[in-house]
Formats: sequence, C-alpha cells, structure tokens
Amino acid sequence: MTKRLAVLIMALAIAAAVPNQRALADPAPETVFIDESGYEGDLLACVKLINLHLNYLNAGDSAASKQILTSDYRATFSAFTPGYTVSDAKLRKVGKTESGGYVAYVDVDSKLKKKPMIETITYEFKRENDVWLIDKSGG
Repeated sequence: MTKRLAVLIMALAIAAAVPNQRALADPAPETVFIDESGYEGDLLACVKLINLHLNYLNAGDSAASKQILTSDYRATFSAFTPGYTVSDAKLRKVGKTESGGYVAYVDVDSKLKKKPMIETITYEFKRENDVWLIDKSGG
C-alpha cells in the first residue's frame, strides 16, 4: 500500500468516526411548545406569540423576535443569553387585563449553560396597529 493511499484511508476513517462521536453525545431536547388546539381568536393569537417567542429564544434570534414585540416593549430579564434554552412550556393561566390586553403565565423548564431551571415567564400582550404583540415579558 502506498503512503498516499494509507493517508487517504486514515482520513476517511477519521471523517466517518466524527459523526458517530456526535451521535453518542446527548442530543438537544426538542422543545414542547404550548398546544394551540384549545384556543381561538385573541387567545390563540397570544399563545402563538408565546410559542414564537420561545422558539426565537432557543434559536438565540433576538432580531426575529423584534417582529412580535410592541414598539415600547419592556423586558424584566434578558433571555437572549448564550446557553439559555427552553425545553418545555406549559400555559398556567391567561386572562384579560383591565386595559383590554391579555396577560399569560407560562411555566418553563429551561437551562442556562446546562444548569436546569424551572421558572415562570409572565407575558403581557396588547394590540398595536390592529395586531396582537408582546408588550412585556419577564420572570
């Protein structure tokens, strides 16, 4: 066997082994979003916004999340932190506010740099230009 052929075989063996190494690592958990089937109208719009927001959090896509936030959006925490992910979300309660908007309390299983956390995120929604958007979120 020539030296070139031996190097080529070794390179192919290493390349084939790398995907197997990754397959053995813990796969990223798939997020369990809030089931939208039990909601309609304005409440469905709010639940869809929560699910989108959680998806953007997991993707670390703060630019995309701005599309679903009001122009005067307020956050009581910065969830777009590297290493922050949500693996499960349950809508605990949603209701109408005195100002005509909605408020929702979402229990989430999350991780920050592999440290498990259970927390509640509060979302406030209001209409802006005749579209429901997230006006405030936080823990």
